[in-house]
Amino acid sequence: MDRALLKKWRFLQSLFFILMATTGALAQSVTVSGRVVDEGGSALPGVTVLQKGTTNGAATNVDGSYTLNVSGSSPTLIFSYIGYQTQEVPVNGRSSINVSLAPDSKALEEVVVIGYGTVKKSDLTGSVASVRGEDLTAIPVTNGLEVLQGKVPGLDLTRASGQAGAPLNFNIRGTRSIGAGNSPLILVDGIRYDGPLDVNPNDIASMEILKDATATAIYGSLGANGVILITTKSGGSGKAKVTFNSYYGVSSKNGYADIMSGPEWVALRREARRTVGEWAGPEDDEKIFNPTQLENFRNGIYTDWADEIIGTGSQQNYQVGVSGGTDKLSYYLSTEYFDEKGLLKNDRLKRYSGRMNVGYSILDNLKVSTSLMYTYKDRDIRRDPLNQANKMSPLGRPYDDEGNFLAFPVGDASTLNPLVDEQAGAYENNDINKRFFGNLSVDYTPIENLTVTSRFGVDQYNNRNGLFSATNTIETGANGLSIARAELGNFSRITWENFANYSKSISDNHEISALLGSSIWSEREEIFSAQGRDLLSSTFLFYNLGATQSAYQLGSGLREQSMASFFGRLNYKLLNKYLFTFVMRADGASVLAEGNKWDYFPSASVAWILKEENFLQNVGAISDLKLRLSYGLSGNSSVNAYQTLGGLGRSTYAFDQGSSEVPAYGFYPGALANPRLGWETTATANLGLDFGLFNNRVTGTLDVYQQNTEDLLLPRNLPTSTGYERIIDNVGETRNRGVELQLNTVNVDQSNGFRWTSDFSFTRNKEEVVALADGVERDLNYGDFGLFVGEPISVFYDYEKIGIWQLGQEDEAALNQQQPGDIRVKDQNGDGIITPEDRVVIGNSNPDWTLGVTNRFGYKGVELSFLVFARMGQTIISEAAGSYKIDALENGPVVDYWTPENPTNAYPRPNAGTSRASTRYYSTLQYVDGSFIKVRDITLAYSFPQTIADKLRLSNLRVYATAKNYFILKSEIAPYDPERGGSLSFPMTKQMVFGLNMSF
Repeated sequence: MDRALLKKWRFLQSLFFILMATTGALAQSVTVSGRVVDEGGSALPGVTVLQKGTTNGAATNVDGSYTLNVSGSSPTLIFSYIGYQTQEVPVNGRSSINVSLAPDSKALEEVVVIGYGTVKKSDLTGSVASVRGEDLTAIPVTNGLEVLQGKVPGLDLTRASGQAGAPLNFNIRGTRSIGAGNSPLILVDGIRYDGPLDVNPNDIASMEILKDATATAIYGSLGANGVILITTKSGGSGKAKVTFNSYYGVSSKNGYADIMSGPEWVALRREARRTVGEWAGPEDDEKIFNPTQLENFRNGIYTDWADEIIGTGSQQNYQVGVSGGTDKLSYYLSTEYFDEKGLLKNDRLKRYSGRMNVGYSILDNLKVSTSLMYTYKDRDIRRDPLNQANKMSPLGRPYDDEGNFLAFPVGDASTLNPLVDEQAGAYENNDINKRFFGNLSVDYTPIENLTVTSRFGVDQYNNRNGLFSATNTIETGANGLSIARAELGNFSRITWENFANYSKSISDNHEISALLGSSIWSEREEIFSAQGRDLLSSTFLFYNLGATQSAYQLGSGLREQSMASFFGRLNYKLLNKYLFTFVMRADGASVLAEGNKWDYFPSASVAWILKEENFLQNVGAISDLKLRLSYGLSGNSSVNAYQTLGGLGRSTYAFDQGSSEVPAYGFYPGALANPRLGWETTATANLGLDFGLFNNRVTGTLDVYQQNTEDLLLPRNLPTSTGYERIIDNVGETRNRGVELQLNTVNVDQSNGFRWTSDFSFTRNKEEVVALADGVERDLNYGDFGLFVGEPISVFYDYEKIGIWQLGQEDEAALNQQQPGDIRVKDQNGDGIITPEDRVVIGNSNPDWTLGVTNRFGYKGVELSFLVFARMGQTIISEAAGSYKIDALENGPVVDYWTPENPTNAYPRPNAGTSRASTRYYSTLQYVDGSFIKVRDITLAYSFPQTIADKLRLSNLRVYATAKNYFILKSEIAPYDPERGGSLSFPMTKQMVFGLNMSF
């Protein structure tokens, strides 16, 4: 190589290394961190921090801190947050950038979803509660609605039981209807959703709870019980973001009634026989125990059958979500697997679900979006064995010395081992549910401010339930024939809605928005069932019903109904401080008779933003103040398909055909038609106050309401000359009155990152029956306890127990044919004798008030939160208290019963000569105070610093532990959890859950 060429080569080498070094310097990454606050210095969690021109970004944590690696020669950070002005800040080589965001006058409030649209929270005139963000994912739940417990005033929500996949019991502002349903209307992405909520909780973006008439009237005959709007997540612009959420938890019983041990039951049985003179000492034990029980007693062999049955359960959940998009396309995709094992064997739920939410802008003014969900549930349902276990003699054992199962463990050929259903091939009850739910919508904006939407929704699910129970199982009983049954159900609902939203600002002093639309839906349900007994082989289970040999039963059914609706809403804002809303909906339903198919539901509301008035402008302590007033009607679509028609009953008789008789059938009028039957209607008046204090460090709402529900569906007596006893008619009225308070406070927000916030939710509701059919004051023929004007719907009407008759009170007790040791009840009218007229309303199942208090603490990535939930003033029927076996033929809960040596006032004396059914006033034992205060959830979480997440190539990494339902602070029946309501089947659970959240 010559010298000139060598010089050129060295020059090119030098130039290459200089360029490489320059490029490396330009591409060098810089870590920037800081804190984002509002104008008052309070931390802003969830602020988006994005490097301009890239998809590189982060979000502030609970104390407003962020960390982001940026690159480039002159990077700029964009800070954006809903309700605040966006800021662009050049990095200029800095490693620390703190930002204060100012409120955005154009987006001052969060947007709240309402019926067929959205509205700024500051412009709401109705009573609407919104839950979103960290409140939706704070605790791991099976049903997304469970996160609302104790957080939404007016919503009374409890778990139904500890069974795997157990539903929730909930209502909004009390119980209105007597003969129809009280469940709120639930809509997912605008489409009606019935049944248990199987939407993946991680897919939910927000939930709005509509409570007063101006909020619910837009749903007409479906809205009287309140409305819950669920909006699922959607994608955004930028590169794909992947989230992974998982948790695993272990469940155990949260207390349970104490069942008598072997010695305790022996003492009870002896005392019951002593009362009637059949036991004087241990030498008489052979008279009152069978040989098996006597041998086990003498050998100290006892079994706690409930303890043998109740074990531990588990929950595990895995969810993956992907979101992203471009300037025209947005997408959110997710899949979930959930597996829950109950406390009892063969009690299990598996759920698989997938979601696809996609939006695409075909043109600048034309967008198509879809929200689709598919769910597959596989559930094994255990028949409750605890009823059998709790009354089982403890003088037995489930297995013999060789480990063989003992079907009849207590020497009684009619008393089965309560563990029998757990044996291989004994019992199977399996439910398979497949559901497709979704919608397709088109949004078209032909002119500025006008959006026309057409939305088509589908809800399709298929259900198969199969049951097999072998002989000698709890279902069939001792030596009963095996049972095999299959039930098939298909349901579909098609919804098509078209509506237009228009909004316009007319100068600075006038704003209007209007909604006009129509909706039609049609649903169809088919069911088929078949059952037989004495299956040829247990291996067939419920898959070969043709192999059953007796007691065949077939059934099928079809139900169809549809509804057409027209609706409108007008909002008007005057001078930025006076708000008016008018709503009207008309519903026409196929279930109503000709000439009576349509009904109308209007409402009106007004709000006054007091903070905008001059006399409050300079009051610094008040940052927000708004007064709301509303009145309107909504309905309860409580008329069932074909209910307005007359029904036929079928009669079977033998038809004599010479030497043989064959079955023949006849038909007769079974129910009188009532073409006037219509919907129940609720009129609601609501007065509300929204407020913010001290730069919104304290915010809240206060609502006072009254709801009158008329035209209740109740039976009305008919003259005997009609040939009918009763007819279902629109009669009667109920009323609910109450007060609700929601408080949200920022207690501490320090610059070192420590933050403490609290949420307070209080509800007091008074429910009463105002009128019954034909002006009667009480109807003792309705339900278990009857209906009473002036009392709540679900009351307990009985004698009032005041103790036990004691020694020395023989003469007074004899006036009512009683003696010491018997139950003593109050003589309400003081006439000296106890008659049915001495019965009174002694309680009801509704709480006087409920309370939820949530506290959250955060410090440099560490989060601690807990919810205290109270439900006070309710009476429950305690199965434990009412299961005392006075004759001692069976076992039962531990009670303090009367004897001459133990003159208690709790329970009557054991008596082998009587039974529960023949013991006077026995039912008075079962009513107990069901009030409770519990620590519902405690969560400790840690969000790893962004520097660590970056090393793992993650944008977020969080781990947590949650203790659910662990501590009952107050209860009259502890350790039993009264949230269960008194039943001893499927006890409530407490759980310890460990979880992981990550995204990249």
